[in-house]
Amino acid sequence: MGATSALDEVEARALEAQFRIAILALKEGDAGEAARRLEAIVGRASDWFEAWHNLGFARQVLGMWPQAAAAYQAALAARPASQETVRALAVALSVVGRGAEAIALYRNLANDPSRRAFALTRIALVDPGAISIDEQVEMTKAARAPTTDPQTRIGLLFALGQVLEAAGRYDSAFAALARGNRLKRADLVRRGALHPERAAREHAASIASLKAWFSAEFIAESQGRGHPTAAPIFVVGMPRSGSTLLEQILSSHSEVEGLGETNALIKTIGGQFPFHRTAAPLERHFARLADDYLEAVRPARHRASPRFVDKMLDNYLHIGMIHLLFPRAVILHSIRDPLDTCLSIYRQLFTGEGNECCYDLADIGGEYARYRQMMAHWQAVLPGRVVEISHEVLVDDPQTEIRRLITEVCGLPWEEGCLSFHQSDHPVSSASSLQVRQPIGRSSLGRWRAYRRHLGPLKEALGPYAPQDA
Repeated sequence: MGATSALDEVEARALEAQFRIAILALKEGDAGEAARRLEAIVGRASDWFEAWHNLGFARQVLGMWPQAAAAYQAALAARPASQETVRALAVALSVVGRGAEAIALYRNLANDPSRRAFALTRIALVDPGAISIDEQVEMTKAARAPTTDPQTRIGLLFALGQVLEAAGRYDSAFAALARGNRLKRADLVRRGALHPERAAREHAASIASLKAWFSAEFIAESQGRGHPTAAPIFVVGMPRSGSTLLEQILSSHSEVEGLGETNALIKTIGGQFPFHRTAAPLERHFARLADDYLEAVRPARHRASPRFVDKMLDNYLHIGMIHLLFPRAVILHSIRDPLDTCLSIYRQLFTGEGNECCYDLADIGGEYARYRQMMAHWQAVLPGRVVEISHEVLVDDPQTEIRRLITEVCGLPWEEGCLSFHQSDHPVSSASSLQVRQPIGRSSLGRWRAYRRHLGPLKEALGPYAPQDA
């Protein structure tokens, strides 16, 4: 084993065994255990490429993005030609706000013809203005070429949408986005993902069930049995509603750690609800679930901050449970102009599962309407429990709104650094990574107006939630 050439044979074999155990832990989803073992390994074999690369991945899974970047850099030092590590490092650098360095790495990848389309796509997503006219033409030709891989074509079309929009060519941008969304939606159906129409029906049924279970009477008879901590700050709402900006502001406070989107709550209450409604809940039921949730988020916490932000937006479905588990927790509803929100979703190529309704304007509008209906229910049964934070109000008067958010809403002592949130080194893995590294601007407000003539299906699906001036 070249990585341990300086070690004796016995120690080399022992490290090999530890490496196999670490990889097994990664495969089984225990990134923490994998990271601990891999850190011990590279401490003894500092030039072991595979150990450093997998340590980067384990730290990435744990949300330790600066440390992941450092591990990938060490892996590259051991094997400079590894394009997979270059790609992973570029992603990590983007997340920690080092966009120029990420673009430089993607430029390196672009020298390989087999990776050029991917690299140009990533550059466009980090900074659309970094794409030259010649590269834009090249990307357009690649997106049209019948030999281009379908996934590559989809990525190119979404990236071209960003590039063309940045150049003020809105009709051309929308055409690229529309084609990319059609191809992505068709690809999901072809690959056997949950069909968008079925996903919409199941979502509507889930909301109806939650409304029936979480009546005002049920909440009244069940509350008072949760955990006394005020540590969690939950941010809920729709994607692309300004939630990342909220988390960035909050995590710039010395007493708050942002955890990003964690599925800890879903994991905690899965299989624990619904329970038989006619029987009084066990006295410790909600407190035990709260303890389970706090344990579930523990691996994502890397600072000893007394407060933390859980930005899993889909938790808007579970506000009733949040209230019963953590009656003192802050629940923030990130809200933005409906057309801007939905258009921004349409402009975004999501990763992972569960986004079946995000690639058609009518589907997105229907999803938005269902979400607002759910939020209206929580307002009815838990009046005043959820605090709305308007993106437009925040942008119009950031100093007043940020101070209100920190002191009045979250009950934290005021820190001037919260106004300089864009200078925070807090990792941001969402699509808003570039925007939240800059001072608040108004460029994204009313973006939908540039696409007005294309948004008929969205306005119709939004129904009463479409702005009056639309």
